[in-house]
Amino acid sequence: MFISTKTRTLRSDILKDVDTKLFKAIDRLIMDLELKQRKPPPNGLNGVKDGSNQLHKKSELPKELPPKEFILRNSTLTNLWENAHLRSVYNICLSLFVLLYLNITLFYCLNFQKLKEDLAVVAWTFGQFHIVTALWFGINLSIVFMLYPTFRFWATTRSFVKKQSLYDSIFCTLFVIYQLALLLIPARVIVTFNLPPVSSFTVLAEQSRLIMKTHAFVRENAARALRYKPHQDGDKEDSKPCPEVGKLMYFLFAPTLVYRDNYPRTPYIRWSYVAWNFLQVLCCIVGAYIPCTYFIVDTFNRVGIEPIPMVSFVATLAGSIFAGGILMFLVFYGMFHCWLNAFAEMLQFGDRMFYDDWWNCTSFAKYYRSWNMVVYDWLYSYIYRDMYTLLGRNRTGAMLVVFFISAVIHEYILAICFKFVFPLLFILFSTFGVILVFITRRQTSSFWNVFLWGSMFQGWGLLTVFYSMEWYARINCPRTLHSWLDYVVPRSVLCDVISLPS
Repeated sequence: MFISTKTRTLRSDILKDVDTKLFKAIDRLIMDLELKQRKPPPNGLNGVKDGSNQLHKKSELPKELPPKEFILRNSTLTNLWENAHLRSVYNICLSLFVLLYLNITLFYCLNFQKLKEDLAVVAWTFGQFHIVTALWFGINLSIVFMLYPTFRFWATTRSFVKKQSLYDSIFCTLFVIYQLALLLIPARVIVTFNLPPVSSFTVLAEQSRLIMKTHAFVRENAARALRYKPHQDGDKEDSKPCPEVGKLMYFLFAPTLVYRDNYPRTPYIRWSYVAWNFLQVLCCIVGAYIPCTYFIVDTFNRVGIEPIPMVSFVATLAGSIFAGGILMFLVFYGMFHCWLNAFAEMLQFGDRMFYDDWWNCTSFAKYYRSWNMVVYDWLYSYIYRDMYTLLGRNRTGAMLVVFFISAVIHEYILAICFKFVFPLLFILFSTFGVILVFITRRQTSSFWNVFLWGSMFQGWGLLTVFYSMEWYARINCPRTLHSWLDYVVPRSVLCDVISLPS
């Protein structure tokens, strides 16, 4: 009894002591916050607001934005799969896809003619892959054996030239010519040999990736070459005017578009993890084939031959939400998670934040930053930061430039890939995308997350429907414009594609 009473007394004393210290700590924290918020008004004015306030706020903007930093971290989904509940969601999706593949396999076993027709479409879509391989090797070899030696020669010799500004201008012009050749030659080959869509997209995606990588390599190392002095300490890495070719070759395959001499590295390679990711990429390709075949080919292959009734077209728009949503998920998971993680594991690349939790976003600005962080980091490092400085620290102007460049790149890829200009993606990206950024900038409620999901599903659905209609209209409708206008004017508009109700 005595021990119990003593224990209760001791516990009471400890709790009182903890409460006293806790309240004192809270009071100190509140006082510190109040002191930090009590800043003297500008120009000695006591509580009077004038135009100088805006100048004071503007002067608080940073002169330079911070550079991209690489740290050792996993992808967001890799961390989420460690949670048992979320791992069960992954297992549910995996089981649904397995059942879908089994049903498709059974269907093809019972309808062998349909299997032959669909395989013929797949073989045509991936056709002429020897040209794709030749272009890929040609671009990479030109970077290693043309761009790098030229840049290294300029970087190591410019300090011995008297007219350095002229010397720099000559090599800058050569680099611009090289980038233009890297842009025009693959596009010319695609159009000349009439490569099918998947082969064209593969070439254009690699072309865009390598153009951005070469720009990043030259952009980062040009500043180093300009700072280089022949008599400085040569033991430090930054003191060299140009990095070794091995660092460039690692960068060409690394899952990032921002150049650094060194990246955080993992200690070993898990080859089973690499194989599992590549297997998931293959499953995503097969999974994307199913909605493309059953929704796009079977739905739109008669466009231009017989008009689509308006009722059927509205039903097709509703179904496009489902097909577009599946394609969106498969593109994201197959490309941004599985493909990039497989290469990161093989190269022991440590920073695997290729995307963030875009599914939780309530603003379109955060969604654009989170959906594809590999491209976003490049746009931020080499476009946004430069525009921010050139435009007088104007964040809005820099953001609009980034949106415009991104929209042009996306439209270029689709135009060369499909061999026609149908600027729906450019319009959605550069107008509605920008407007929604301003509308949802400071929104945090769950309603805006629902709105963002609905906008994404509808956007992917609209792109699927209208690009499919234009593709088959150009196959089935006769050509009426016999000039370059035929590639710009949508043939689905000139052709009787949709029958309006009388």
